[in-house]
Formats: sequence, C-alpha cells, structure tokens
Amino acid sequence: MFVVIRGARELSIKSKFIVKLFGLTPDNRFLYVFLGNRRFEEKWSSEKIELATSISSIFVHYLLTLLKSPKSLHDGAVKRLSSECEVDALVNGGFLSALLLAFYVYFVKSAQELELAKFFKKMSSPKIFLLDEFVSLRVLNLRMLKTLGPIIYVSQDFAYNRFDFEDSFAAKILMCKLERDAISQVDLVIACSERDRLKYVEMGAKKAVFYPNIYPVEAFESSKKDQEPSISIVLQSHWGSRGEKYLEEIFKALSFIDEKIRVYMIGLKPRQVPKNIELQYCKCIPNKLNYIRTLNRSWIGINIGIHMGGANERKYDYALAELVVFSDTLGARGDLLPYEYTYVDSHDLAAKLEQLLNFGKQRIEEMGIENRKSALATAGKQEEIVKSTINEILAQNIESKDPDFP
Repeated sequence: MFVVIRGARELSIKSKFIVKLFGLTPDNRFLYVFLGNRRFEEKWSSEKIELATSISSIFVHYLLTLLKSPKSLHDGAVKRLSSECEVDALVNGGFLSALLLAFYVYFVKSAQELELAKFFKKMSSPKIFLLDEFVSLRVLNLRMLKTLGPIIYVSQDFAYNRFDFEDSFAAKILMCKLERDAISQVDLVIACSERDRLKYVEMGAKKAVFYPNIYPVEAFESSKKDQEPSISIVLQSHWGSRGEKYLEEIFKALSFIDEKIRVYMIGLKPRQVPKNIELQYCKCIPNKLNYIRTLNRSWIGINIGIHMGGANERKYDYALAELVVFSDTLGARGDLLPYEYTYVDSHDLAAKLEQLLNFGKQRIEEMGIENRKSALATAGKQEEIVKSTINEILAQNIESKDPDFP
C-alpha cells in the first residue's frame, strides 16, 4: 500500500506523477493522508484521511502572524480584500512572513498521529510512505513511520532555497535543519535535478534519484509556428515586485531589437510595452494541453528563476513546446537542454536574441524540436529509474516482513 502524506490539501505535481506512474487509485492500494481541521476517523471514505492540526500549532501560527509591522498588516488586509487577492495574502504577506512560515512548518504537528499509527498497524499489507514536499516533513513523526514501512521523500526543491525563505537567514537555517533531520530517516529521496540529487547525497541521503519537472502531455501535436519572430514569457503573478522587475528587464531587452516581435505573456501583466512588441496577454491557462499549444506557436521561451531549489518547470514546458530557451542564471540551474542559452542582464539578452534570430525560422524550429526530444528522453530514462528504485525498496520491505518471500 502506498500512503501519500501531504501538509496541504492538494498533492504536488511530482507526487501526482508518481501516483500515476504506479497506476494507483483508492481501489488498488492508494491512501492519501493530509493535514486539516477535522478529526481523524478510522472509518474513511474514498482515498483520503484528514488529520486535525494540533491546537498548539494553530495557536502559534496565528499568534506569530500578529508580530507583523502595522504597515505589513495593512498591506496584507488590502490585498486580502481586493478582487484579485491571494487566499493567504493577509497571513503570509509582509514583514517577518518567511520566518513565521518557517516556524510554523518546523513546529506544526498532527493532533492524532498515535491514532493513525494504531490504524496502520491493524493493516497487514506492506506499506510505503511518500512524504510530499518539505511541508509534509512534520505532519507525522518519521521515527514512528519508519517502524511501519519504508519512507520516500518527494522533493520539489530544497526547503531552504525556496522563495519564501531565501531572504531570511534564520528561516533558511531552520528549514535546512528540518530537511537534514528528515533525510537521515528516509529510505529514498526523489530530487528534481541531478544537481539536487548530488546535494541530497552530500546531506546524508541513503539513496537518491532524480526526476526533473518534465510532465509530457500525450495528446500534444506540434502545429505551425508564427511566421514572424515570437516569444513566450511565463511569470507567476504572486512574485509581486520581484517579478515586475524581471519583466521590465525582459521588455527592455526586446526594445533594443529592431524588428516587430509577438509576445505571448502568461501570468504577470506588464505595465509598459515597447512599441515593437505585439502583446498577447493571458493571466492563466489552467489546461496543460492548451498551455503547451499556446507556447508552441512561438519560437523562443524566456525562463526566469526565482530561487535556487529544484529545476525550473517552465524551462521544460518550453522544451516540450519545441522552443529554444533563454534562461537567466537561476532559471538555467539543474539539468541541460541542447539549446538553452543563459543571459546575465537585459543587454546580454538582447544581443543573444538578435544573434539567434539571424539563424532564421527554419533553424530555430529545428533547435526547438531537439529540445523536446532531449526533454522526453530524459523524462523516459529517469521515469524508469524512479520506478525500478521504488519497486526495489518495496520488494525489500515485503521480503523483510515475510521470510518465505520468493
């Protein structure tokens, strides 16, 4: 039985991928446990068990929220009440937020882990636990889980490198300790890149493999690209002022190019658009197939990195859509694409874009196709490694519990 433990109500993309990889459903040994506000019950329906957060964890979380500066509380309230607010704007936005979030993630506890342990012990079938990202590391006691079956830590990126924590030295220290302590308990770490795999090995992981953030859409078929030069830019709207700064730098670079360029902008809306840009803006494309099809129209994808963890999913979305990729120094981290160019500032980006455009449409299309082939080859290879490694761990667990296991 696979048991996915998640400190939030939705599984991460990578855990969803692993669940799909093994063809798991509630009917064939898949159970999903997450942290919530209702009490745990032994009689559960569908595939979910919900754990109540301990009262002390809730108290600390909301008490620490009040430590924000008056200005931050005011700004958070305005965001929360606006028509385009984020759900956690008041709680997470503003002064000390990164540190307070780190405290909560580090100290949060389930109110009912002993009851859950009794529940699992009643089940005779072998169990394997998937810890879904760093937000799940404190949901249940890992030493307790270790007595019930092997533990796999599914990492989206290093906790201390996350956007939320990188500006707070104390938060980074806390998150590093959280992850390092967990690594000593788990049987396998699934990292997001070869770079991250090596870092987890250095941290003391017993076994580590990686699967990059490549999630192909089987129904995708390549279509004709725009006749004139076009570029896709995907920037998350919740990046706020930092994202706006990156976007200004990109459009500054595009303004230096002496020809008309179509830009497909998804996410953050630009404040000013250069005269040589034909902008097609969309706040969000929730359907992955439609999203990849939209990207596929353009020649080039510009990839911005916001933190040092993991490997950038946008980079691989561009590759799957057959684009040449231009990445800043953070966006380029993790793994190689055959046609990915790194830039350091707006002038460097403008110079390299002009040189690439001189290659012509046909050559750029060929380069984009090579990027897709490379991404799919990497995904296929690493998928097999992940699956065989998990099967090996599961077989060892069954054998250790059953001396007659063949």
